[in-house]
Amino acid sequence: MFNLFKKKEKIKRELSPGTIRKEFHFEGNVQNIGFRFEVQSHAMPLSITGYAKNNDDGSVTAQLQGNEKNINKVIKSLQSIDRIQIDSITEKEIPLDYYENDFSIIY
Repeated sequence: MFNLFKKKEKIKRELSPGTIRKEFHFEGNVQNIGFRFEVQSHAMPLSITGYAKNNDDGSVTAQLQGNEKNINKVIKSLQSIDRIQIDSITEKEIPLDYYENDFSIIY
């Protein structure tokens, strides 16, 4: 009758050559100022998938998947927003997610 509780089937995507995935950890004045929204709004036009989430210690973690040039553009644009003060960024390359197809904000 109704499939309200039916799980969405995950479909493995084919990724463009050169696709990478990085996890970033931002510290500074990065919560309660729309930082996660800014990450999303800069990532989506560049076809970057992933997520941004607040951490209990006041930092933000973001995973970005796309080509390295566009990921770097996102990070650079975040650093140029006046209301955001990033004191430190750590990054590491992590395995690709072949099932992800958008960018989300985790609450």
